[in-house]
Amino acid sequence: MTTSESNLMAALERKEESKEATKRLVPIFNHDQLRLIVGFVAFALPLLVKYKSSTALTSISASYHTEAHDIFVGSLFVIATVFLAYNGHGSIWESGISKLGALAAAGAAIYPTACDSCVSDVKSYIHGIAAFILFASIVYFCFGPFSKSAKEKMDKALRDGKQKAANEARDRLVVYWICGSVSGICILIIVAANFLLPIETSRALQITYRGEYIAMWAFGLAWLVAGKIITWARGKLTINL
Repeated sequence: MTTSESNLMAALERKEESKEATKRLVPIFNHDQLRLIVGFVAFALPLLVKYKSSTALTSISASYHTEAHDIFVGSLFVIATVFLAYNGHGSIWESGISKLGALAAAGAAIYPTACDSCVSDVKSYIHGIAAFILFASIVYFCFGPFSKSAKEKMDKALRDGKQKAANEARDRLVVYWICGSVSGICILIIVAANFLLPIETSRALQITYRGEYIAMWAFGLAWLVAGKIITWARGKLTINL
């Protein structure tokens, strides 16, 4: 083999190695697209189950026993699937909590809550635990990886003298903290109402449903902002589809 042929072979090998390295760097799933799916489902679920159900809902989970059964179960499995595929940006905690949230979403779909006229059983208790873990994971993402990412980008932009980018990152950070706080408060109100109020009063006021509704919308907003589908800068809301 001549020197020119050896050089050509070496160049081709380097090119193939470069292609393989590029493939390894390209994620199998696009994080922004996954966040769009989760955000859309979180916004749509409370509305769809309410529209489809012929009776007033005492909770989103109660739609399992109505005409909205398929919508409720299907939506939870969509969230579970996306959470299972979502690995974040290399953080073991972010990936682990996402997988735990996936199991919780699937568990909440498989094990239904008790109907309003039924006595609670093991399945309903499993559902309650799974739902709590799912909502807790929602709060984690708002205060954890989403806020951390926005804070790091804000600090970097300030060091580089990019004030506009810093302001945008700060606005995202504020949105995450608001969404996380709203979701957390809703969870606490639901838990407190179930323990402190007569069950008839809690159901009549639809405290659980209303709390879950608001928490899901806060959840959806945080994921859409993280996915850059919704941007908030200088008091201007922009939707990017």
